[in-house]
Amino acid sequence: MNRLIHYGAVLLTIAAISAGILAKVNTLTAPVIAENAMKAVNVARKEVLPEANTFDGEALVSEDLEFVPGANEAGEIVGYVVTVSQNGYAGPINFVLGFDVDGDITGLNVISNTETPGLGSKITNPEWLALWKGRDSSYEFDKGVDAFAGATISPEAVYTGMMRALNTYEEVKN
Repeated sequence: MNRLIHYGAVLLTIAAISAGILAKVNTLTAPVIAENAMKAVNVARKEVLPEANTFDGEALVSEDLEFVPGANEAGEIVGYVVTVSQNGYAGPINFVLGFDVDGDITGLNVISNTETPGLGSKITNPEWLALWKGRDSSYEFDKGVDAFAGATISPEAVYTGMMRALNTYEEVKN
């Protein structure tokens, strides 16, 4: 019985020290991780709304979307960026969408997805992403142009998310 208490106390001490070390490391690294995540978001924002230099104005917010204004060097709003999550074939597809003040798409960047490699994952190809530039909320999905052979769910999910974002923007901007 004495041995059992001894081993329990040793295990408890090791666990407490480990938890303390992990808490301290988390405290030290959390700001760096948050800063790096924000840098990555700003890189994606700049990619999808290249005319903007800053993204620090007051955002337009709906239930699940936040439209962050992008401003040029003169401080004029040139468009908005929004991060969208839309369910695809194998799970959520997360992307950043940029559009100008007229609602025309200026860029699209898929930042994460779990779509089937070689099929649905083609939504990350630069050529496919470039197809959407200049389109607006009136565009209708065309399987012959916008989808890939054997994979229509993933591109259609991105399209659905884009249209949801553009239509929500139209509602919240007024």
